[in-house]
Amino acid sequence: MKWKRALFLILMLLLSVTTLASCQESNEANSKKDDKKVVKVALSAEINPPYLYTNKDNEFIGLDMDYMKKLEQKLPQYQFEYELGEEESNLVGLGAQKFDMAINWFFKTPEREKQFLYQDVPYSYALPMLAVHEDTDDIHALSDLPGKRLTPVAPSGGLYSILSHYNDTHSPEIDLDLIQAPSNGDNLKMVSQGRRDAMFLNWNTYKAIQEALHADVKIGGIVKKEPLHIVYNKQNQQLHDDIDKATQELIDDGELQKLSEKYFDINVFEDLEQINKDKSKLEVAS
Repeated sequence: MKWKRALFLILMLLLSVTTLASCQESNEANSKKDDKKVVKVALSAEINPPYLYTNKDNEFIGLDMDYMKKLEQKLPQYQFEYELGEEESNLVGLGAQKFDMAINWFFKTPEREKQFLYQDVPYSYALPMLAVHEDTDDIHALSDLPGKRLTPVAPSGGLYSILSHYNDTHSPEIDLDLIQAPSNGDNLKMVSQGRRDAMFLNWNTYKAIQEALHADVKIGGIVKKEPLHIVYNKQNQQLHDDIDKATQELIDDGELQKLSEKYFDINVFEDLEQINKDKSKLEVAS
């Protein structure tokens, strides 16, 4: 019976080795998972196609989410966790270190640059533009606006910053009619009815309104490419640097250009002259 006892001991030894190896593999897997740094990402609850909106299953989709998925693949050392909130409360939470970063179609503003880190390699661009009556052919750029009647603009935000900066650096200035909460729909109607010469707005806003109104307007010109940035808490310099590097790689590989074509029908990474040549692709039929 000695051989049976010897066989039993051999089997027990093999089982112990296998169990030990399995435990080691499991511990290594858990260790790798535990090694991931959790990054809390603030998303805006405001729907803003094509950057962020919901599908029929109420899941968030759009250019921003496609971009974040590509970052997740590029940066396996991070685990991104998302939370919805209003834009201003997200920024307050970012400053209080409740969030590590926020993505919501952010323009750079001098005030916010004092508080936060901005992405240095933009992941996309907004297209501020001038909507004009479909019979208007002399308004294409901000330099065409002095002496013209512009629809009211809010005295804050990215669009106002662009107009304000223009007036600070050019003469004659653009006459600005400032009101706290202008109606984009009413503004576009004013242009359509000839009561104002132009409206300054972002292309995605124009597209959404014009698809509903089909007003007698058109794109006079794309004024500039406004870089879009992730905004970070200032404690997250390494995260900032890693995402910048990954974003540049996505541009070098043509991945972000493909996202642009998917959501805009044009490549927003082209220069402004080319974008204006392609502006008919951005138009919405009246």
